[in-house]
Amino acid sequence: MNKAEKFLLEFGLHEKCFDFEEHVQSFTLEMESGLANKESSLRMLPSYLGVEPGTPPSGEVIAVDAGGTNLRVALVSFEPGSAPVINRLEKHRIPGSEGAISKDEFFRRIAEYIGDRTEASGDIGFCFSFPCEITKDRDGKIILFDKEVKVDDSEGKYIGKELNAAFTGEGKDMLNVTVLNDTAAALIGAVLAHGVSGMGGYIGLIYGTGANICYLDPEKGMLINTEAGGYGGFKQSVCDAEIDAESDDPGTQRFEKMVSGAYFSTVALKAIKLAARKGVFSAVTARAIDRFTGLDAVMIDSFMREHGGRGTELGALCAVGKDAVLLYGIIDGLYERAAKLVAIAITAVLRRSGASATHKGYIVAEGSTFRYGFKFRERFEKYIMAHVHGEKPYELVLADDHVVIGAAASVFL
Repeated sequence: MNKAEKFLLEFGLHEKCFDFEEHVQSFTLEMESGLANKESSLRMLPSYLGVEPGTPPSGEVIAVDAGGTNLRVALVSFEPGSAPVINRLEKHRIPGSEGAISKDEFFRRIAEYIGDRTEASGDIGFCFSFPCEITKDRDGKIILFDKEVKVDDSEGKYIGKELNAAFTGEGKDMLNVTVLNDTAAALIGAVLAHGVSGMGGYIGLIYGTGANICYLDPEKGMLINTEAGGYGGFKQSVCDAEIDAESDDPGTQRFEKMVSGAYFSTVALKAIKLAARKGVFSAVTARAIDRFTGLDAVMIDSFMREHGGRGTELGALCAVGKDAVLLYGIIDGLYERAAKLVAIAITAVLRRSGASATHKGYIVAEGSTFRYGFKFRERFEKYIMAHVHGEKPYELVLADDHVVIGAAASVFL
């Protein structure tokens, strides 16, 4: 065992610190408690949506995708027998991501971005990538903004009502707004776009700026948004605990803060600074790391893909080659931990969904961290398959524009 592994194990950052089956059972129990409206770190929020439209959709719908980093707006055209067509797609920075804004300003800016698309459609499918409670009339009651997006006085407000207030304040007519979570939007969009049916389970996974999972519950008969990022069963390392304490919402979204794209660079920076203080690196490298700030995903990706190359910005911190090897080992170990923890959550959901080797589940994965995180997908699937008896119990597809399509299609469900 090398110094990097010893460090990760000593400070609770190694994947071996988490027993797979033990945590699958813990996650499952939290799911069951949430479904029974008992105390749980998993909210298990009903969506009041299925997966497939009952009849082929037809018409134009405005789609809004309010993600953890960006906000996308588009018109989506549906015709029976044809693939959905996305028109007038625009991307903006999500309001509140660059400093706190008011609730009224948040919705005013979204209404402004939607603009004259309201002349083409009176329906909006609104994908909201933050915790919210969907109501039976398909509105969404905001629980909180996370992923360091700050919108004041938003807790408890209803998305559809607030958006319509912004429209009517500008003299426009009220619109029909259907609110859903990003996991549900990705899943619905992929199922519709690919004509999928008859699977043993349906699961949507978001692993990008944030982390979340939804699935079609066989007993509830609807998609359930687990709000997986809030799972509290994984023991935090000292680095994780510091990040949680320093965040805008301490004590919440603990799983998300350990693994998601919004926090991974901070976890890595805290880990390598801790390693420097504990004598893992040479003295010269330790001093360089101690002074270093501003680690981001681009720097990490470049360093990892160059196999610890000292010509990269991160590699340049290393005075000698062995320090670059150790630095690579620590960050690689953090990716392993993240992949294992996400695989644990998905395995619990897969089993709950009813998927099996003979009746496979359908997993739609969305998010830049899943797609581009260093060797993430292969690590993630490795951990799942290590705890499967027999054939693979799922089919995994990557979402492209399926969130936008699914948001629009939700108005037909």
